[in-house]
Amino acid sequence: MDLDQENYPGGFFTLMRRLEKRERPFDNPLAALPPADCDLTALLEQRISEVPDTSDMAEDRCNALRKQALLRAEFSGQPELWALHALCIAILRRQPPHPLARQLFLRIWTEHGKDLAAGLPVRWLIAAATTFADHGETIDQRLGGQGLMLLFDLIKLHDSERRESRRKNSVGFPRQRGGPKPDDLAFGMVPYALERGDLDMNLLARLWRHAENVAVLRPLGVQMLRMVMSDPRSIFGRIQRYKNRTDRDDG
Repeated sequence: MDLDQENYPGGFFTLMRRLEKRERPFDNPLAALPPADCDLTALLEQRISEVPDTSDMAEDRCNALRKQALLRAEFSGQPELWALHALCIAILRRQPPHPLARQLFLRIWTEHGKDLAAGLPVRWLIAAATTFADHGETIDQRLGGQGLMLLFDLIKLHDSERRESRRKNSVGFPRQRGGPKPDDLAFGMVPYALERGDLDMNLLARLWRHAENVAVLRPLGVQMLRMVMSDPRSIFGRIQRYKNRTDRDDG
C-alpha cells in the first residue's frame, strides 16, 4: 500500500478547509428561531400553508431567514414542527453551534420523537442522527447518533457506487466458482466470511442496544434500524442470500 498516494487531492488539509468553509455560521439565527419555551405541540398540529417568496432574497448561505423559507417550502403541507426541526439542524451544522438551536432540537426529540421518527423523510432522519452525534446531551446519545449516521452514510456510499453496475440493489452479484480471486480488500483486511460471519449481526445488535437504552434517541434509532432490517435493497439485505442459516448460534 502506497501511503504517499492521496485519494483526495490535497489530503485532509483540503478536506478540512472545505468543511470549515461550509460551517460558516448563519447571520442572526435568532431572527428565525422561536423562544426556547415555544409550544411544540401547537407546531406539530399546525400545517405549513403559506411559504414566503425567496425570489427577492439574495442567494446567501448565511441568511437564516432565507434558509427558514426554503425549509418551509420543502415541508409545505407538513407540520410546522418539521421545518423547525430542519432549521435547528441547519443552524447546528455551522460553527460555533447556537445553544438555542441545540436546546430546541433536544426538546423536539424528547417531546415528539415518535412523531418525527414516523413522519420525517429518511434524509432528515439521517440528519437528525448526525446532529445527535455532534450535539447529543449525553455520551450515549452521541455514540448512538454517530453509529446510525455512519451506518446510513456508508450504505449510501456503497450502494450508490454499486448502482453504476445497473443491477437492482435487491439482487446480489452472481457467485463465480473457480479461478483466481480478485484483489485483496483495502488495508490488507481479511475478507468477511459471507456464509458464516457475524460482523453484520453484531454491528446491528450493538446499534440496537444503544437505540433501546437511550430514551431520547430510541424513536429515531428504532425506526432507522427497522428500515435496515426490512429493506432488501441494501448490503445488509443482499448478503442474506449467502447466509448458511443452519449454522446460526441461537444459544
